[in-house]
Amino acid sequence: MSYARAARKYKTVDIESAPKTHVLDRLYARCLGDIANASAAIESGDIGERASAIDHAFRIVVELRAALDEKAAPELTANLIALYSYVLDNLSEANNNSAAEPLERAAEVVGHLRESFRDAAGI
Repeated sequence: MSYARAARKYKTVDIESAPKTHVLDRLYARCLGDIANASAAIESGDIGERASAIDHAFRIVVELRAALDEKAAPELTANLIALYSYVLDNLSEANNNSAAEPLERAAEVVGHLRESFRDAAGI
């Protein structure tokens, strides 16, 4: 088995066996990392890296939004949908205009969501 294949297998097992609270925390952290990478790419003029980082952050937020269960907590879900939509709008604006300011707004919201989640989950 190649090293790359073994590493992918390890990551899969790690994610599948991790508590859901840790998976969500990792997603928020990765999204923030992607936003930071996109911001650095804008600063350096690396269009490909900017697009790749924003695309990955966008996909994470779309998955977080899709995972919401409106029946479990309708008011909370509605608020999270609004926040995720705001983040997605800012990611799109940053990508379309190669602008860092919308990334800062997106990172602020994702950071607050992560902190709130960590507090609620006791992480």
